[in-house]
Amino acid sequence: MDIKHEQHKEDKCHLEDYRKNPLINFSDSINRSQIGDLRQLTRGGWRHQIITTTVIVIAIILLALSTAGCGASKQELSGDARNHAVSDRAASQEAAPAPTAPSTPEGTARKIIQNARLDMRVGDVPQAVEQISALCTDNGGYTVNSHISRNEESYSAQLSVKVPRDKLESIMDSIARLGEVRDRVVSAQDVTEEYYDAEARLKVLRAKEDRLVGLLAKANTINDIISIENELGKTRGEIEVLAGRLQYLSNATELSLIDISLRQAVPGAIKAPQGTLGKAVQGLISSLNSLIDFASNTVIAIFVILPWILVLVLLLWLSRYVYKRLRHSREPK
Repeated sequence: MDIKHEQHKEDKCHLEDYRKNPLINFSDSINRSQIGDLRQLTRGGWRHQIITTTVIVIAIILLALSTAGCGASKQELSGDARNHAVSDRAASQEAAPAPTAPSTPEGTARKIIQNARLDMRVGDVPQAVEQISALCTDNGGYTVNSHISRNEESYSAQLSVKVPRDKLESIMDSIARLGEVRDRVVSAQDVTEEYYDAEARLKVLRAKEDRLVGLLAKANTINDIISIENELGKTRGEIEVLAGRLQYLSNATELSLIDISLRQAVPGAIKAPQGTLGKAVQGLISSLNSLIDFASNTVIAIFVILPWILVLVLLLWLSRYVYKRLRHSREPK
């Protein structure tokens, strides 16, 4: 009885101490949990459980806040570093010179390819072709090609000539006076950048060729000789391509090409008068021209089918003659 009384008295003292300072029992529970019994944290009275749970929640919140603060500080630091990197990159870009497009060297003439096309009606096509060829030759040009065709009624011609570019307009005006211009077109293309770029590349390649020739003379092994010769052949091929392109651009900018189409009016066709009466008599002119064409086509058709008509008539006569002979031979005498 004395032992039970003492234990009861001791438990009562512990309960009084817990009421005065609840954290004592919590610290005991913590100490016991470190030994391995984690369930001691939630054992005890309901007040003990509430306090334990509250302390755990507060500890978790504080841990989460501290982790978030560290992450935010790290993000701020990384953001600052990124901002510094961007500013440094922008500063370096501003300090570096901006790339510029290749421009035409100062003091050099522009390279322009200028071509033209003329569509004309003339009275005499062969004579107009001769006059145009002579005009181009007298002005330092030449005839590229010339083709004259003729049908039953008229001539037509296709002519291409090369003339100095600075004389293009004057020569075209002289050609236009040979007949009636139906269409006149002049086109231009600026190849200045391409020309001087190809010229600069050609200089670089020729300098490379000279260096390769010097290295080839000093080469001692077969492998070196073969390697240098291969590179030298490739370089010379590029030089030939660029030189040909430069030659073409030079010729195209110095001489202009004129394509000329010549036609001759159909004989017998009636032209409508110019001015206010043109529209009034246009229908009559069209009818007369159609009548002329119909009569011409009719005559041609008659002459085309005439041999067949003669053959058909001859066959009919022979068939009739044979029929009469057979009929006469069958009649009783």
